[in-house]
Amino acid sequence: MSLLVNILDTYFMAGLWKGLSPVNTFFRDRYFPTEAGDIFKADKVLCEYQDGDHGMAPFMVERADPINVARQGYEIHDYAPVCLKQSRNLTVDDLKKRGFGEAILSTSTEAERAAKLVADDLALLERRFTRSEELLCANTMINNGFTVDEMLDANTVGNQATVQYYDPNQGNDGIYTIPSADRWATNTAWSVIVGHVRAMCRALSRRGLPHTDLIVGQAVADILLANTDFQKLVNRDSGIIIASPIMQELTKYDGVSLLGIVNFGGYRLNVIVVDEQYKAANGTYTNYFPAKGIMVTAPSCGHLMYAHIVHMDDNGDVETIAGKRVPDLFVDRKKKIREIILESRPLAAPKNYSPWVYAADAVN
Repeated sequence: MSLLVNILDTYFMAGLWKGLSPVNTFFRDRYFPTEAGDIFKADKVLCEYQDGDHGMAPFMVERADPINVARQGYEIHDYAPVCLKQSRNLTVDDLKKRGFGEAILSTSTEAERAAKLVADDLALLERRFTRSEELLCANTMINNGFTVDEMLDANTVGNQATVQYYDPNQGNDGIYTIPSADRWATNTAWSVIVGHVRAMCRALSRRGLPHTDLIVGQAVADILLANTDFQKLVNRDSGIIIASPIMQELTKYDGVSLLGIVNFGGYRLNVIVVDEQYKAANGTYTNYFPAKGIMVTAPSCGHLMYAHIVHMDDNGDVETIAGKRVPDLFVDRKKKIREIILESRPLAAPKNYSPWVYAADAVN
């Protein structure tokens, strides 16, 4: 007896989505993993973070009473995550045509073509969603928050959503400014470069936060590779670099590579060049990370959270589904069109106050 499966059922498509191979994303994977408790069955997600600790225990007279350590303050906010939503139409004509890569004299039925088209459509939408999440994560680190345009349709901007993970009245601890006179060039002294990177590391270390990665754009990488002092340090530790686990980890990301593991005045950092690009709405290819920018941070400094999606089934019953992606289906019987819809509500957030420090325009 054959088993009838509705390939356009919401839960079937959700299971199919989980089996897809997603686009590899450096910022999302390394710095914003989704952990247990990061998927909320609620309209908003809770974001709590506190500063790190870098204090010391005092030396005391033996018979003196202990000094009480006050608990660190923390902040908790609830945010309504941004909404990603896109769809793909499946028409009767699509099911009659030979699919891409299908044999010319194919015996595929409409049902078999529909199954393949559903899988292909979900894969295409997933790649687009993943790129949007990568951009969201990168912008959150660069700006210590993010601003996105929420669209009403393909051509009309509705609202502008802004989230800031710092107090504007106290300044942005995630931003470091390199004076124009100190911006790097091929003839810039190594001591100048080390001085600024070290200052960025100290901004994190004095708050008890980890600092293991120096992310650089392509223009900065070109300057470093032309610097003889940088080359000597990299060549000296070339054996360590090749055997380093991070070297193997980064090979799966297109446009991301390890330049070296370098000591910047006592701070040993993985120097990672990022040249990932995406195609913007205006058709131009844009870098996720600015070519002239640099950033000091550490893995898992943030997390990517998700709010639920409100779904209506074929009977008109409303339910909420918690997940990274929720597929849905709209059927227009009059026009003989099935519209596959994919929806997600992500929020990229830090785990501590400003666990990254970014400097724009590091090079001339």
